[in-house]
Amino acid sequence: MLTIKPQDSKKLIRQVRALNLSNKDKKLFHRRIGREVIKTARQNIKQQKTVNGKRFAARKDGKRTKMLRRIARGSNLKVYAGPNKATVTWPNSLVGKVARAQQEGFEDKYTATRMKKERGQPDYSAPATIYQAKALIKVGFRLNKGKYKSGKNKGNTKTRRVSQAWIRENMTLGQAGLVLRLLTDNNAKQNWLVKNEARPFFGLTAERGSSLGNELLNEILNGAKNAR
Repeated sequence: MLTIKPQDSKKLIRQVRALNLSNKDKKLFHRRIGREVIKTARQNIKQQKTVNGKRFAARKDGKRTKMLRRIARGSNLKVYAGPNKATVTWPNSLVGKVARAQQEGFEDKYTATRMKKERGQPDYSAPATIYQAKALIKVGFRLNKGKYKSGKNKGNTKTRRVSQAWIRENMTLGQAGLVLRLLTDNNAKQNWLVKNEARPFFGLTAERGSSLGNELLNEILNGAKNAR
């Protein structure tokens, strides 16, 4: 025996009606869900926020330019809808791989040979990078200011702290790298792992998915009812 509670009756009637939707209406429902996923992804990228409203993890290079701007642009994303489901994907497999890496985060193994192949020979005369500046300050780099000429510190070396900006303006990439190796007593690495933080911009929250599904289903059911 099936018992229906009064507060559940409207919901059950709606579900039964939904089951009787034509394949055309089901396809329309899934297509509109897919389009909302794309719309939301673009909004998240524009606002630099994740699906749950958190700020994207910052760039490792310290730059503040917006990330993922081309991932959801124009025809990069497509909706393939049918009566049973919708698939939102990237027709270009390379763009899709980049999007998934950003969505889920990943670790990438780099070698000196790979870096040289991808980026060419480093310009050691170029300004020190933000990474180098941060690392130098972290290991206690200070600027030598000569010797004390009098007092209890006479003969000792005078030093002063410097800022990241000073390092980048006054030291080259080669100089910063050499000083870092001397201060940390490390040889140049031949391979290393680069961890890329996840930036889940793609998808809907459970709450938004549920409310959107109800909205669209009501529209389709009311439209079908009015057409009779």
